Amino acid sequence: MPWVDVKLYDSRVTEESVPRIIEAMTKALAESSGASPDHIQVIVQGVSPKHWGVAGKPGA
Repeated sequence: MPWVDVKLYDSRVTEESVPRIIEAMTKALAESSGASPDHIQVIVQGVSPKHWGVAGKPGA
């Protein structure tokens, strides 16, 4: 059972974006792997930029 864990800055995780992200990730994985969409699980999590590091520095 494929499982995709998507982490984004919390400002990008909205009521409108989450269903679109889940649908797009499911479609992409089903097409690329051959897995049935019924078996694909997608989790979308928002993370504060203060807790996200890029190039050795916090995002915020």
